[in-house]
Amino acid sequence: MFRKILLLACLLSVFIAVSAQSSKSQTTLRMLKTATTLVEAQQFEAAEEYYKKGLTNARADYDAYNQAVAYEGLGNLYTKTDQPEKAITNYTSAVRIYRLLKYNVLADVVESLLKSVKGIGDLYAGIEIGAKGIKLTVVDVKLSKDREFDYTLLTDTSINTDAAALSYQSEKETADAIDILWNILKSRHQIPSSKVHIVMSSGLMQELDKYKKVEYFANVIRPVSLDPSIKITYITPEQEAQLSLLGIVPQKRRFTATQIDVGSGNTKGGYFDANKKFVPVTFPLGTKSFQRLIESKTAGDLSEYVKTADAIWRDSLRNTVINEFVVKQDVRNRDIMYISGGIVWAIASLMRPESCNNNYTELTAQEISEFRRMLFTDYDKLIQPDLSFIKVPEQERACQKNINRVLKTYDRKALLAGAIWFDDLVQEINTVNPSKKLIYARYAYVGWISGYIIKKATQQYMGLVSN
Repeated sequence: MFRKILLLACLLSVFIAVSAQSSKSQTTLRMLKTATTLVEAQQFEAAEEYYKKGLTNARADYDAYNQAVAYEGLGNLYTKTDQPEKAITNYTSAVRIYRLLKYNVLADVVESLLKSVKGIGDLYAGIEIGAKGIKLTVVDVKLSKDREFDYTLLTDTSINTDAAALSYQSEKETADAIDILWNILKSRHQIPSSKVHIVMSSGLMQELDKYKKVEYFANVIRPVSLDPSIKITYITPEQEAQLSLLGIVPQKRRFTATQIDVGSGNTKGGYFDANKKFVPVTFPLGTKSFQRLIESKTAGDLSEYVKTADAIWRDSLRNTVINEFVVKQDVRNRDIMYISGGIVWAIASLMRPESCNNNYTELTAQEISEFRRMLFTDYDKLIQPDLSFIKVPEQERACQKNINRVLKTYDRKALLAGAIWFDDLVQEINTVNPSKKLIYARYAYVGWISGYIIKKATQQYMGLVSN
């Protein structure tokens, strides 16, 4: 009987001790949660006081988990208040404790925050196989102070090929180009193969799919030197549109803005709906394909060229666009649309030449229409914009160089085809919300491959709850 009473007493003591420890932990956790809320409310001094008090309590109670939470919170606080050395010290302590507790997901996330404060990112590489060229992009991905993925373009190299020709020569040229770019990666950048992605663009994939040659092409262009663990994959226009949005649109606007990219072979874009499901908007027509369509119907002068383009829009293209937007109304309704593509680059370069170094440039629908008009009636003035108001000589030279690149890339008819298609498309989009902001993203040409890389970078944290 005495033994039973003694056993019950011991169990009761353990229960009371555990309950007391649990109560202390809960009190500390509430204190740390209060500190986090104060940070969000920009009450930084009060937040620091709560974090430090919570850390003191956690140490006194030998509560390792709450110590790590406190260190992480202080790291976040000092990052927001531009105190990098203190942030590094606290993040380092948080990572060490999380590792000891084997909370590896938390440790990995905080380690990413630590690296971002130190200015260290993760290098990723993408090789895009397009219809008219192969492009290598090396991106340094890090988390910004505002906890958005921020990427710095380190390498942007391309080799012109004609992969869409689907000939033995084009296949060999493509394989040789991939081999050259792969060797550049190996010799200049220390990037593990798991962070190298080789992807066929949607435009090329569409051409290959006409002849059921997608898989064949992926195999035949694979150079012998390529790491066997790296796959050559492809994306659809819908996937490319979603990845472009991820790579181009700032994270804070990801679920409220729309995006449209006018390529040479197609036009694609889309938005995330209220359920965060991506809604693609695609048209099998772009700058080059529209030009070919116009030239297939007329061999006349510039006036006839414009009349033919206008007739094609009225007779068929407008209805196609309207039918797409009847179902996908948010393209018209939303207040901000990010725009990209060669023709948009040309418009920004000639109508807003001073913006050549800006990452984002706001354009108006009126400027797009004026660009279209000047191409036809005042071409010489359009291609020689006055740069005298740019007071910094280096910037003036950079902007003139940018204009020269546009004129070297597109002739007058190519610009007209793109401007007519894009202007009519924007006017149709703006029928509901004419005050919509149109924002050109300068680095959009690597947007989708950057989106692909960012998506790969975030996938390491997805699906871990069930595990």
